[in-house]
Amino acid sequence: MNPITKEVVVVGGGISGLTLSWHLHRAGVDLALIEASDGVGGCTRTELRDGFVLEKGPFNVMVRDPAFEGLLDSVADEVGVVTASPAARKRYIYRRGRLMCVPTNPVALLTTPMLSLGGKFGLMTGLMLSGRARDEEETIEQVAIRRFGKDVSDTMISAVIAGIFAGDIRKLSLKACFPPVADVDRQARSLIGYGLKKAFGPKKKRHKKKYKGLVSIDGGLGALTDALGRSLGSDLLVNSKVEAIRQVDDGYEVDYRDGEGNSTTIKCRHLVMSSPAPETSRLISPLVAGAGTILDSIESSSLVVLNLGFKKSDVGHPMEGYGFLVPHHETEFPLMGVLWADSIFPHHAPDDSRLIRVFIGGARNPGAVERTDDDLVSTSLDSLRGLLDVSGEPTLIDICRYSAAIPQYHRGHTEKIEKLRGLVATKPGLHLNGNYLDGVSLNDCVRSASELATKLIAAVSRAGAEAVGSGAV
Repeated sequence: MNPITKEVVVVGGGISGLTLSWHLHRAGVDLALIEASDGVGGCTRTELRDGFVLEKGPFNVMVRDPAFEGLLDSVADEVGVVTASPAARKRYIYRRGRLMCVPTNPVALLTTPMLSLGGKFGLMTGLMLSGRARDEEETIEQVAIRRFGKDVSDTMISAVIAGIFAGDIRKLSLKACFPPVADVDRQARSLIGYGLKKAFGPKKKRHKKKYKGLVSIDGGLGALTDALGRSLGSDLLVNSKVEAIRQVDDGYEVDYRDGEGNSTTIKCRHLVMSSPAPETSRLISPLVAGAGTILDSIESSSLVVLNLGFKKSDVGHPMEGYGFLVPHHETEFPLMGVLWADSIFPHHAPDDSRLIRVFIGGARNPGAVERTDDDLVSTSLDSLRGLLDVSGEPTLIDICRYSAAIPQYHRGHTEKIEKLRGLVATKPGLHLNGNYLDGVSLNDCVRSASELATKLIAAVSRAGAEAVGSGAV
């Protein structure tokens, strides 16, 4: 039997592969998106249960990139954007057994018990005058200590980075994780002076943001990925696991098996690997010598997300704010962070309930995904009862485990990816697309996928024009 023929095959229906496929589909490109699970979105999924909005992975997003804004505008008829409550501006850090509000002005900074006197001095002087970047690649911790001192690095920076990468600032590279911040670190001795220069210097034309602050989707972020998936129609193949890929004279052949055990082969000119790094390694190692070694060397953090619902009367703490993060030197506290979901988005819980999102794992506790449900719930409740004055049992428990979910951009990551892309470029029509490349956030994934879509649409259009010109069609 001859294989099915498509112009493009995308392997992996997470946010990267889904965004790419959506753009290609809109442009009329003949494609297939192959996803092993029963739905799209990867970690970006939502469940509505008993009046609660349960985000399985990402909880909210700050729309920083025009590509993301354009995506939201394009599906505005199907999904509505909701803005976070003003209370979400208030953030906390767990310190010495209690929650301390993150200072947002000089007076609060001077009076906060979160930092030592030396830490406060280091933060203030670091903002005014501190050393620029060195020639060698530095970790986030090395830069934070050089700029602000160890107290700020341990207490504030480690907590914030845990909330983004679930990683270890002693290993994560500033250049790889936050390129714009690394650029500032190379240029500025005075961070305040740099900020003032940008604010009052010559104005560059900037894209005016439509969505400001933290936002989500009415019905959860999963409503966005579901809408993108629905738009693909028959181009979307779920419950379909790719078993092998082969290079042929004019492209690639992709073998996959569907949920009923049936095997199918699709032939394509362009093959996009939007699967996680380990799966991409498995599939392209036979094709691209050395690529698997690089992909397998990219470490990832595992994470457990617990959504815990409570009766409002059983939670004594007002929980007015975003929630709290935990510094890496608070080793006796077993949680990585906690979000007060209904304080950020009130519609995420019924009026008589509270919804608490607990994060366990990351680089500090890599074995968390292997623990039992009872153990994870018990650990969470033991940690929250005194801290948030929780007296009752949860009325709802939802647990999501994500093994090797968040790539860790350690030192050398940028060079590693450059080498990987060079190897893949030797195979015409093979492309990489995923969160291990250019950023782990939703903004990063949408931006990178949109850029790749533009290149693929142009390539397909050129090929079509050449075929018409040669009389092949």
